[in-house]
Amino acid sequence: MNKSEGDARTAAEPITDRYIKLYLFTSLAVPSILISIYILYKIVTDRQFRCHINNHSMIAMIIISFLDTTTELPIALQYLRAGYVQPATKSFCLFWIWYVYCLQTTNVSLMTWTSIERHIFIFHSRWVQTQRGKIIWHYVPLILCVIYIPRFYFVCIILYPCKNVFDYSSFLCGPICYSNATWLSMFDWTTNVLLPSLLIPFASVSLLVRVLFQAKKMKRTLKWRSTRKLTLQLIVISTLYLLFWFPLALVSIIRICFISTFISKTFSYYLHYTPYFVQLLMPLVCLACSPEIWSKKRRIANMPLSTQNRT
Repeated sequence: MNKSEGDARTAAEPITDRYIKLYLFTSLAVPSILISIYILYKIVTDRQFRCHINNHSMIAMIIISFLDTTTELPIALQYLRAGYVQPATKSFCLFWIWYVYCLQTTNVSLMTWTSIERHIFIFHSRWVQTQRGKIIWHYVPLILCVIYIPRFYFVCIILYPCKNVFDYSSFLCGPICYSNATWLSMFDWTTNVLLPSLLIPFASVSLLVRVLFQAKKMKRTLKWRSTRKLTLQLIVISTLYLLFWFPLALVSIIRICFISTFISKTFSYYLHYTPYFVQLLMPLVCLACSPEIWSKKRRIANMPLSTQNRT
């Protein structure tokens, strides 16, 4: 066994920290996968839900979260169990880093656009009433969110001319070499993570303020029920991103620009893993915020008695 392989057997993270995350993620993964399967089943079988323009971005985020939980999370769980990356090869590390960055950051991009799009749906609905308007204001931004991030990280991780020295005992094989280029790393974290994680809650809160002001001004002549649902759904989902993405983005910027050793252990042992909570909790939040996903029988059971009689 050569030296690099021998070093790979010495875990960079304490076993207690690794096993806490291992059991926590595993316990969340099971219900997350089951709920995702149920939602995907409803997407396939319920044409009305699938074709409703309001649901497209949420469907995209559910699909990405499901892919992350079923295909990438097992790699992270294997690392947490063993304490080293398997297989310990350069090509696998490059793929794993690219795949993680693509799935997690694409989800952030989709949520950012969703936060903006809700303003269009509620206050500028005429923009998406024509086929041309739907293409410009709905489909094109969604497609750009999905194709931009994988291409950006393919260039940074695979094509950028720098030499990687991977540490197979560290999560994601240690730092990727393009992070040593301050301008590129700064652009990445600022544009793809920090600004979106700030824009999501800002757009959500501003939407809530606009809705409340409009409802008071128009005395709820606005389509109040659907507007309230869209707003509350956005507020709840955006809270996930604020809680689990913003701290990581902020600390990363501090480490890049000011103090490179700022809370190093906390950053490595915990903050690196916080985006997984968004992927794991997304299906549960979407299910809770979207009553139309529930079965008709359950929806009727939850209705007031007077409403059930009218039904």
